[in-house]
Amino acid sequence: MLEISLLGSFSLKINGIRIYPDLGPAGQRMAAYLFASPGKLHRRERLADLFWREMPLERSRAALNSAMWRLRKILCQDPSSNGASNLRSAGEYVVFELAPWIQVDAEIISNVAKRSYVAEEQQATTALQKVIDLYDGPFMEGEGDAVFVEERERLHSCFVELAHEVLALYIAHKDYPNAIAICRRVLSFDPYREYFVRKILGLLCLNEQRAEAASFYERWQKTLRDDIGVGPMPETLNLLRVVRRCETFEDVEKIRTIVHMPRQSSPGLIAW
Repeated sequence: MLEISLLGSFSLKINGIRIYPDLGPAGQRMAAYLFASPGKLHRRERLADLFWREMPLERSRAALNSAMWRLRKILCQDPSSNGASNLRSAGEYVVFELAPWIQVDAEIISNVAKRSYVAEEQQATTALQKVIDLYDGPFMEGEGDAVFVEERERLHSCFVELAHEVLALYIAHKDYPNAIAICRRVLSFDPYREYFVRKILGLLCLNEQRAEAASFYERWQKTLRDDIGVGPMPETLNLLRVVRRCETFEDVEKIRTIVHMPRQSSPGLIAW
């Protein structure tokens, strides 16, 4: 099995053992571009221009040919590759096809995000959690090429949508520790996603971690103000007031209502 990681830093593993491809920076970016768009025909001239644009045409095409040869050698390291037959050249076009022996983390997240899960599905939680765990950072993190930016944003949106799904499942089953972990994971990559901030504040309180909820909020709001110069939304402040004074059964029920509230609903500017 060849495991291709494009989320976070680029990496390749064969049967669980990491390999270090001799592709060079441009060749690595080209490989990531092909891996992220399986089944798509790419013009050779376009690939050469995208990743070796600083070279004259003939040299860029030669560099592309060399990178393709090196990439085939890498694919051939998997015993199931059949001579890297899934990386094909057809005249002026190049195409990379997925195969049963290849796993691409970005492709898995993208495909799962297209499906629909319902809270009653017993296997949905485990399946979604496995996909969430694949997300180790932005797509091709650190690469500034325009060809990666749109895909980076799209895949991050897929990750957040899947996090919404699995969070709802954990909350529905009152699995607050795992729900808290999902919030922390999203916020580690997207710290200003305030929906998850409200959820974690309420979840920590329901999990008998009220002091941690207050501490988390203080750290988060300081970062928010220092980094982008804005304050929390009114809904977040309203929830925080209840968390801080949480002493009665009614307070706990108010927090529980917010935590279990469906995503489509909103507490608005309710003054508690």
